[in-house]
Amino acid sequence: MTLPNIEYKLTRFDGQSIFFDATSVLSRYEGKDVILTIGKDVTDQKKQTDSLLQKSEKLALVGQMAAGIAHEIRNPLTSIKGFIQLFRSNTKQKEYYDLVLNELERINIILGEFLVLAKPSVVVFKEIDVKKLIKDVVTLINSQLMLNNVQIKVEMDEHIPSISCEETQMKQVFINILKNSIEAMPNGGIIEIKVQEKKKGKLSICIIDQGTGIPSDRISTLGEPFYTTKEKGTGLGLMTCIRIIESHNGTFHISSELNKGTTVEITIPTITQPYIPIMIQLGDTSK
Repeated sequence: MTLPNIEYKLTRFDGQSIFFDATSVLSRYEGKDVILTIGKDVTDQKKQTDSLLQKSEKLALVGQMAAGIAHEIRNPLTSIKGFIQLFRSNTKQKEYYDLVLNELERINIILGEFLVLAKPSVVVFKEIDVKKLIKDVVTLINSQLMLNNVQIKVEMDEHIPSISCEETQMKQVFINILKNSIEAMPNGGIIEIKVQEKKKGKLSICIIDQGTGIPSDRISTLGEPFYTTKEKGTGLGLMTCIRIIESHNGTFHISSELNKGTTVEITIPTITQPYIPIMIQLGDTSK
C-alpha cells in the first residue's frame, strides 16, 4: 500500500534546514511489516517557486499602481495643457509656451508607455528594418550623447534580416538601455551596438558600455519592480523593457563586470518571408 506524498522540513547536522518530499510504501521484509520511504531534496525547487510567487505579487501590485498613477496624473495634465494653450494665444513669447507644451506631451507619452505594465494593449506587429530602427534611435538620443561626452559605435553584418515588431515599443527598449548606459558613464566613453544573426532565425543586438558596472549578486534581481541600482530609480524602466522583449518572443540578458562595463544582449526572432501585419493582444493579466 502506497502512502500519500509528504513534504518534510528537516534540519541537517550543519544546522541548515532543507525540504524533503517523500513517498512511503507499506511492505513486508523477512516476515515483518516495514515502511520503505523514497524521497528527494526539493529545497531549490521550493525556493524558486517562492521567488516566482513573490515576483508575481510584485507585478500585480505594479500593474494596479501604474493604472492608478497614470489616471491621476493625466487628469490634471489635460487641464494644464488647455490653460497653457489659452495663454499662448494671448502672448508674443510663444516659444516658451511651445517648450512647456512639448514637455507636457512628453509626460503624456511616458504615461502611455507606463500603462504597458498595467493593462492589455492591442498593437500592430509589422516588418521592420533593424538598420533603420537603430539609426533612428541613435538620432533620437544624439543630444544626450553630446551633453555627456559619449560616442556610439555601430557594427552590423552586411545582410541583416528584418524582424517582426511594434516599432514604437522596440525604440523605447533601446532608448531606455542607452540612457542607462549613458548614466553609467559620468565621465563619458564609448557605447558599442553590435547587430548580427548569430544563428538562423535569431538576431542578436548587443549594447556594450564602459560604465561602472553592476555587482554580480545584483544582476539576478534586475528587472524586478522597485529594484534598481540608481539612487532615485524605480526599476520599472528595465522591467518594461524585459516585458516588451518577451512579448516579441525574444530574450533579454545582462552581463556586467565592476568598473569595466555592462553588456545587454537582446535576441529577437527574424522573418525570412513576406510578412502580413496582424493585431495581437499583449500583456494579458489573466494568465
